[in-house]
Amino acid sequence: MTHRRFVALIATFLIVSATSYGDISDGLVSAWTFDDGKADDAFGNSDGILHEGAEGIDDGMRGAGLDFDGVAAWVEVPDVDAFDVMEEAYTLSAWANVRTGKDHSGIVFKGVKIGWGANFTARIATVSPTDLTWGACAGGLEGWFRTDGVYAVNEWVHVCLTADGAEVTGYVDGELVPSGGQQNPTAVAAPYNLFKDNALEFGVGRAIGGNVGQDAFLDGSVDEIYLYNRAVTADELAELAEGERPRAVDSALGVDAGGKVATAWAALKGHR
Repeated sequence: MTHRRFVALIATFLIVSATSYGDISDGLVSAWTFDDGKADDAFGNSDGILHEGAEGIDDGMRGAGLDFDGVAAWVEVPDVDAFDVMEEAYTLSAWANVRTGKDHSGIVFKGVKIGWGANFTARIATVSPTDLTWGACAGGLEGWFRTDGVYAVNEWVHVCLTADGAEVTGYVDGELVPSGGQQNPTAVAAPYNLFKDNALEFGVGRAIGGNVGQDAFLDGSVDEIYLYNRAVTADELAELAEGERPRAVDSALGVDAGGKVATAWAALKGHR
């Protein structure tokens, strides 16, 4: 292959690599990647606090992740004004690897109780080893629904909750999942309840059965949790479910996005 043809081939690869995925950074508020074994916000200013044995692991979905023992471990992300965007619209995107699917064991949750009334801003939680429960609340409306048979234990699964101001939708591995008796999506019109006095929490569901102090802790791991100020599109959702990371997060971390462009550029320089 001539040098000129090789350069043209690599240039084409660079263009395709840069354009094959859209930029899923638009509207990003916070990103918890757990790459440092902690719950620092890699994009915003909302660092989390590890409690009761929550610990970093090397084998997350993408590099390092965070593990919960199912007994008392959880992460607290104190409320900040940046979370106020959730009043009008939001997306919560997360990866989870559940060992034991307990009733209302929260993957991501914000509120005073994880159910039993309009007590939360958002929730994604297990209810069994195969089923999930989701929702958002507005005024006195508890907009919740359940999806049956949508995940398996001991496997990484992508879960995503979107609230677009009119309805709330749950996705598993990039797909709109069927619900087991409750509608997905379900109609919940903004403004959504914010619960400013309550943290965004990972790994716990609060007040099971409506009983304060009766909490359900996640037995499993999480990784790459993102908060957006809007409902992501279907194409963006597909990227997230394929394990893509917003470019802005990689830039903030000083990481090349997948190494693809860097590898191609190195090949071009090496062929000179």
